[in-house]
Amino acid sequence: MPDNMPRLQRRTSLLKGWFVPLDEEKRNLLQSGRLRLLLLFVALLLLLLLNLCVSAFPDHPIAWLLSGYAVWLQSLGITLLLLLFWQTWSVLLQPLLRLCNWAELMRGVNLEARVEFGPDNDFAELARDINMLGNMINNLSRETEVQLQKHTDHITRESRSLAILYDVASSINLSHDLAELFDSSLQSLCENLNAHAGIIRQFKGKNKKDIAASFGNINRTFLASADRFLSIENLDNKTDLEQICRVDRLSAKTVFGTSSDEDGELLALSVLLQYRSNTLGAIHLFFRDDGSFDVDSYSDLLISIGQHLGSAVEKFRLLEEESELLVIQERTRLSHELHDSLAQTIASLRIQIRVIDETFHSNDEKSIWHQMERIEYTIDQANDQLRELIAHFRIPISEQGLIPSIEASIRQTREEMGIPIYFQNEWPQQEFSEEVELNVLRILQECLANIRKHSQAESVRVLLSRRDGQFIVLVEDDGIGFEEATVVPQHGRHLGLNILRDRASEINAVLDIESEPNDGTRIHLQFNAEPVNDLREAIG
Repeated sequence: MPDNMPRLQRRTSLLKGWFVPLDEEKRNLLQSGRLRLLLLFVALLLLLLLNLCVSAFPDHPIAWLLSGYAVWLQSLGITLLLLLFWQTWSVLLQPLLRLCNWAELMRGVNLEARVEFGPDNDFAELARDINMLGNMINNLSRETEVQLQKHTDHITRESRSLAILYDVASSINLSHDLAELFDSSLQSLCENLNAHAGIIRQFKGKNKKDIAASFGNINRTFLASADRFLSIENLDNKTDLEQICRVDRLSAKTVFGTSSDEDGELLALSVLLQYRSNTLGAIHLFFRDDGSFDVDSYSDLLISIGQHLGSAVEKFRLLEEESELLVIQERTRLSHELHDSLAQTIASLRIQIRVIDETFHSNDEKSIWHQMERIEYTIDQANDQLRELIAHFRIPISEQGLIPSIEASIRQTREEMGIPIYFQNEWPQQEFSEEVELNVLRILQECLANIRKHSQAESVRVLLSRRDGQFIVLVEDDGIGFEEATVVPQHGRHLGLNILRDRASEINAVLDIESEPNDGTRIHLQFNAEPVNDLREAIG
């Protein structure tokens, strides 16, 4: 302050400085409970020091002066002590107890708990921070619960999907036919997905769509005209798998009939049964339109099930075709057996009857009885062959083996034709599988039968040889021969050549037939087969 300022003015300025209005920070500091607590503590400490001084210096004039106010000083000390306790309780202990109570509530998972203090309390700002922390914990808890519920729902859907896939896979493996497969699969789908009803249609041809299975009390009229309500034209998109799963809305009265108590709309979920690029059928599931079924959550599952069932439909179709093929093969094999065994025996019997007819005209009783015995033997042989065909669908090779059976066939043909048949065997002593032995024997018997019936040969040669690990059967005759292109099967005749080729293919053999008119016939069979005795030695 300048020295030239008048003294009165300086005093006035000094007084104004003492009474300048306090700002908010200073006012808050003066109103702070902590400051009051500190002032009480300091006052109590000063009073205690004053009492100590009076007690230590009783002869001092000030101590003598204050001795008259001893009661008042004691009363003041007690009052200050009580105020200190009260201020300590209100400023420190009570807020601390509130914080402990809040912590106890939070431990009890009461995340809505809050700490409440007045705006002028020293812990008001701390309470705001604690309440903010509580809100954050509560929000995190709610978000965690939401995420946990989502994960739980996801796991539930996955478990349900796995259960459905397991049921469908079990049905595919255990079902004996498509009807059983469709019934079990549709029931599993409806029960696991809480579908109200369902049907499976199987497509057979362009316009034929049969109801293969149904679940629920579906109206017969709806089943008869399901294609009109459940068209799949927009589903049949092979480039986008998501397009093969579609949802339509149908009236419950349409699906269940007017006599039903059901009302409202139904969600009709359609899924194609596909195998590669072929659409083999469709699954249609009906749900209540109340939002309880989430189509998007199960669309991939249903598409996968549609593909699995489509593969199963194709598998059963192939099995059916294979079964039909096996029947055809068995019939072909039976016809071959009849042709190569019983038919040849009957043909031989007819030749013998012709011979005995000529013998009757010669009045040679001995020859007649000989021919009669041959006929009786042939009839017995035909009877045995027929019994074997009925019982085992094959005529067994002689117990002596393949070579003795071939020799017996050659000997019989030689006796019937009365011409020389030269047989040369270069095969080692060994056994083949039953299939190889039977087909080789039948091929040779068919060759001899054709020679007997058609060749008019004067000599025949049969050679069994082995070259470069290959087994060879060669049958030659010097008969009239034929041109294969002119041989046309009629009424069961001339089937021998086709049968020869079929039997050769069954053992993976190569069959060559060489013949020219008036130049005889040569049949060459070549095959590769492991002898049974060699296999036994290798195994041993």
